[in-house]
Amino acid sequence: MSKLAGIQAVERPPTLSRRAYLQIQQAIRDGVLKSGVMYSENELAEQLGMSRTPVREAVISLSREGIIEIASQRGFHLRELSPLERTEIFDLRALLEPYVAGRLATTRTSEQVDQLRKLLDEQQLLVDNPKDPQTFLDLDERFHLLQAEYLGLERTRSTMANLRGAMWLLGFEALSLPHRYAAVVREHRAILDAIERQNPEDARLAAHEHILQTARAADHLDQ
Repeated sequence: MSKLAGIQAVERPPTLSRRAYLQIQQAIRDGVLKSGVMYSENELAEQLGMSRTPVREAVISLSREGIIEIASQRGFHLRELSPLERTEIFDLRALLEPYVAGRLATTRTSEQVDQLRKLLDEQQLLVDNPKDPQTFLDLDERFHLLQAEYLGLERTRSTMANLRGAMWLLGFEALSLPHRYAAVVREHRAILDAIERQNPEDARLAAHEHILQTARAADHLDQ
């Protein structure tokens, strides 16, 4: 054992580029940045109160994730997902999220179940008052990603987070789907109930059904 065991590592604050990345990502999620609009890195840097360099680095990172397209000497704009890309995103979610729910059903602790249920209780409060879609969506994302965190599946969690990032390109309206709030909470509870019962097959089936219904709702909105 190291002679320095027990000394806690110093947590470094996020870099400016990371802060810019998170701010831009949040703006996309909130619908502040919209598809079909060209944005200036200089104007964005001024709005964020930082130099252009960290903003440029953030934009490049989002470009690599397929969320932003950079137009040389003009700025950047949000990508538009093709029908094939949309199908791929939901197909990948339908593979990963049932896998995670099924695995968690075999290892879950009472504390983990309680924490997940607390998220769903917070979502339930928004069902009858759909004036805060951002909070509802934040809780939705946390519910799914937290399951992977409990399992220590960092690569899976990262992939799930990236897929959800790409989903924001569907548009805030398509993702908020207020008429789906009650159904989403019911579907989430079905997943969690199966996890709590330690029934991996039911957990996988419930998670798969949730993704299927979400995909159908998003497709219906576009028709």
